[in-house]
Amino acid sequence: MQYKDLKIAIVDHNSDNIRFLEALLNKQGISHVRSYRSGSAFELSARQNTYDIVFLDNRIDTIKNLYDLVSDLVSNGTLPSTTRLVYMAQRQSAFDYACEYPFHSNQLLEVPYTMQDLVTILDEHTLQVKEFKHAYHCIENKKYKSALFKLKELRNQEYPNYLKKARNQLLVNLLLKLGHYTLAKKLLLPLTERNIQWAKWSLFHVNYELRDFEACKAFLSETQTRQDYPIRVFYWQIYIAFQTDNRELATAQVLAFPVEDMSPSMFRLSLMVLHVSDELDAVDNLIKRKERVYQEDPALATLLCALSIKLKLLETLNSQSKAKPDDLKVRQLELKALLTHSASNIQKYCPEEFNMMFVMMMLVEGKANEASSKLLQLSQTSSDPSAIIIIAYLFHLAGEMDHAKEMLFNAHRALGKQHRNSHYVLAGLMHREIFSKIYKEEATQQQAYIHFASKLFDSGEFKDTIKMCSKALKSGINDKALNDLLLRSTKEAGLKEQDYLHYLTPKKTFQTVVS
Repeated sequence: MQYKDLKIAIVDHNSDNIRFLEALLNKQGISHVRSYRSGSAFELSARQNTYDIVFLDNRIDTIKNLYDLVSDLVSNGTLPSTTRLVYMAQRQSAFDYACEYPFHSNQLLEVPYTMQDLVTILDEHTLQVKEFKHAYHCIENKKYKSALFKLKELRNQEYPNYLKKARNQLLVNLLLKLGHYTLAKKLLLPLTERNIQWAKWSLFHVNYELRDFEACKAFLSETQTRQDYPIRVFYWQIYIAFQTDNRELATAQVLAFPVEDMSPSMFRLSLMVLHVSDELDAVDNLIKRKERVYQEDPALATLLCALSIKLKLLETLNSQSKAKPDDLKVRQLELKALLTHSASNIQKYCPEEFNMMFVMMMLVEGKANEASSKLLQLSQTSSDPSAIIIIAYLFHLAGEMDHAKEMLFNAHRALGKQHRNSHYVLAGLMHREIFSKIYKEEATQQQAYIHFASKLFDSGEFKDTIKMCSKALKSGINDKALNDLLLRSTKEAGLKEQDYLHYLTPKKTFQTVVS
């Protein structure tokens, strides 16, 4: 098989690794190989060039590691669905930081590897793209139902196991994309009985959509799942714990996990869990433990410093109305000194964090109008759901309620496009917390559900409209216009009543004893 037309990218901080892989690829007749020493350099190239296969280093301890970068590039459509992502790593590695993308093949190349390992990847990729080219064409044009039909036509084809796996994964993810969760479950159950891991993870996501949290928790508790995927288990257990109103379990998860194995995104999630649970001593302890891990890396040490100051700013803003004037003045001076002392490093390594903290400091000093002006600027450029949620909350504190509500809706939309990784879990939990602060009363929450549903429908996001309408109905609203909107959304999405009944099921209360 000829590979000369393949376009390959290598992203690795180690020059020796790059040269070794380039030499092997050249021996296979591949001349279009581009190498990048940093994720940012690859990101610039990916926006201008299309790559068939991307080989990636698996380091996690950078402010924005390659797993985070790839998720962004997949989410915003920079990497086409035919791009294969290959993480080069040891078997017992951080590979499970990579989330499961709907249509991109995502695999591990165990280090050290041989020429034959490489040839296998090239063979599998070339044949997969050739066999499923019509389905991929439909996916790129967002014609998911057409792609599903194209793949169904191939179900009787005699394929090698890796192609059967790729076809089944695409079928399942297309069903999920279209909202056919019950059909996806029927397809997955026979595969999970054979202990196929990708199928078990897909079933986990299906059960999550079906609100079967008991099934989700049972899978995350399996010994093999915990051993092979400790990272995913960590953040999903936290998410399910919050969904079932069991913050004690989420806190226990954070305190039990080895802090040295936490990536920056996991560390942010851990701080958030402890902060909203008012475990302030645990927050300080976690930061001190992480300081020892990050002390040799100036960028990560600066990130840690920024997050610590940011939490102090948030604590002050949350308690500002109850503080005595003299105590508040002392606190203002302390925070100003902390921020001034670290300003140059934070601006250098974490400019987005600095901009947000700068606005928080304005609010602490009572400069609401200046803070609002700066927030308006930030709201025009922010695309990260977590950042948008913080902007919404700061607008709320500044008294700009219309802007706060608009940004919270924008964050909800951004979350719908986010891949299911630790960033999604962090942003999802933040959205829950800030939503309850902005919409404090049940009546205002119900109004928000209706408002969100209407705006989602107008923007053509019919599956999300169904979810929001169902949430509104489940909250006790009995409104003809809302029911009509639900029916219209169902029709536009090509779904039937049985496809969304699970969203209307009354919420159960779960109690879990944490040792």
